Amino acid sequence: MFSIHYPGHARIALAMSIVALPYRAWGQDVPYEPTDIADPIVVTATRMPTRYNKLISDVTVVDQETIRDYSPAEPISDILANTPGVTVRSNGGLGTTTNVQIRGGTNAQTILLIDGLRLNSATTGAPPWAYIPMPQIGRMEVVRGPTSSSYGSDAIGGVVQLFTRKGEGPTKFYADAGYGTYSTTSQNVGVEGSQEGFSFSVYGSNTHSVSFPTLISNASNYNQNPGSYTNTSASGNFAYTVNPGQEIGVKALWGNGQNAFTETKTKMATNLSSLNVLSAYTKNRIVDSWTSLIRLGSTQDNNRSWYANNSQSVFNTTQKQAQWQNDFKLPVGNAMLAYEFLNQAVNSTTAYNVTSRNINTVQGGWNAEIGKHLLQANLRNDDNSQFGNATTTSLGYGYFLLPTVRGTASWGTGFQAPTFNQLYYPGSGVPNSAYSYTGNPNLNPTRSENTEVGLRYNDGVHSAGVIYYYNNITNLVNFNSNYSSYINVGRSVIQGVTTSYDGSLLGLNVMGSVDYQNPQNSDAGTALAYHPQGFGSLTVEKSVTDWKVGAQMQAQGSQQTSPGSKSNATLGGYALFNLYGNVKLYKDVSLFARLNNVFDKQYQTVQNYTTPGSNVFVGLRFDQR
Repeated sequence: MFSIHYPGHARIALAMSIVALPYRAWGQDVPYEPTDIADPIVVTATRMPTRYNKLISDVTVVDQETIRDYSPAEPISDILANTPGVTVRSNGGLGTTTNVQIRGGTNAQTILLIDGLRLNSATTGAPPWAYIPMPQIGRMEVVRGPTSSSYGSDAIGGVVQLFTRKGEGPTKFYADAGYGTYSTTSQNVGVEGSQEGFSFSVYGSNTHSVSFPTLISNASNYNQNPGSYTNTSASGNFAYTVNPGQEIGVKALWGNGQNAFTETKTKMATNLSSLNVLSAYTKNRIVDSWTSLIRLGSTQDNNRSWYANNSQSVFNTTQKQAQWQNDFKLPVGNAMLAYEFLNQAVNSTTAYNVTSRNINTVQGGWNAEIGKHLLQANLRNDDNSQFGNATTTSLGYGYFLLPTVRGTASWGTGFQAPTFNQLYYPGSGVPNSAYSYTGNPNLNPTRSENTEVGLRYNDGVHSAGVIYYYNNITNLVNFNSNYSSYINVGRSVIQGVTTSYDGSLLGLNVMGSVDYQNPQNSDAGTALAYHPQGFGSLTVEKSVTDWKVGAQMQAQGSQQTSPGSKSNATLGGYALFNLYGNVKLYKDVSLFARLNNVFDKQYQTVQNYTTPGSNVFVGLRFDQR
């Protein structure tokens, strides 16, 4: 899909011409009901299964076909980087720290869900993007804009939900193996299917890569030794339909990764990360108009690092979650009432003053289609044992100007609770250093208020859209070197426009987006750090029965590293070109290849950190699905 962003109120007229449509709005959706190829069912936007063309929210759906266009060794963030409204930064090669920013929000202002469970770290607030195994994911949904009224704290920028694979139909086997630049290897195997009410899906994968030095050659701490990355993962998805409308199931995702990165000029550090997601659920149709879902689950994000001086650090986050959601079909529209419980606990070699907190949540939602009108309302209250109550709300309206054209407008509030690091970090070492600070338990949550308007077009062949948004963020949590701690100060305003296209032109599949945004620190009168004003992507592909080839371009404008300070530097803009394709060799057997950064562009997304040069990956795939 192709989208464009334009800053300032003068762009509202443009924003009212076509709203962002899904990057690839095709494929199966949870709960895996039959879907129209141009109008899939989306669950993340409203927490209720809703046809895409009946949504007011700005949403992208990424299906299995699109995921397969990428190398199985690539991180999930590579797909997100080609999604409207999203920018990605990384501190080196595979397995290094990765930041995903939606609509100018920070990495910690994006919620990551896997099969409905929250995965953001309680210590840093950031999702573990680098260790999400792409081969285990069957579908992605990206919701742009504040969604705290549906998902609570941190959803100021948006929400990314990943769905593990689910089995359907006769038993089918899958396997692939490949090799590429930087001695990258990847192997994946799986089996899935369903029979007599029982469905199953089991997958396993392994990826290894020896990449390149973490820092650029003229960085003060440059080490010529290359970084390395290994990730072993597995997933399982089991469900049983007891009776029509009654289903029970278990879902699990496990990953274990290791990454070596530069610490000093002569020494490397090693990080060992593990990811565990486990949930059990029961879904019951009480009566024809009332469906109840109960889900119990736990997510773990564990990190252990070894340093050159033989010291080590441990930061483990465990989040225990319980959800009870009830969906109702009303005489007018559909409603949702839910209760959630979340316990966040930290286990670390760092002696935090507080190591756990509880959040109890009640929420409700309603959406309806009345003639040509679309209506949506959400209300949520989170009772946090640290901060007390936080109430968020959202209102949305849509109108079908034509059967293929709808205008939308929405308003919503959001909030972001401070992390355990910001609140309770005990501090040590040299004063006035950002690497040695003390937490501030008196911090208050960051707040946001977002307004957006747009127009969307979808005729089943062409999808196009443009949306304008204005997000006012207050009570920001910033580090203050005078106190060696975090304080609540500041206000930022992020406004922009996204335009996009997804469809068929001249026998080619064309998808693209262009964004223009204007993220401003209102107090300092400067741009926000690491926020390019313009960025976008374009994908053109040709597909026939036995083969497919595609070309991809991803571009990003320049960005400032520390606007307003003497240490500020400008990272230049860049354009990357990628090629990919696959061809069927025999029944169920195909050859696939991907060439990234075709012209070997040298660029940085984080100051002094390297990025991949030209690289290729080639593999064989056996697929009965």
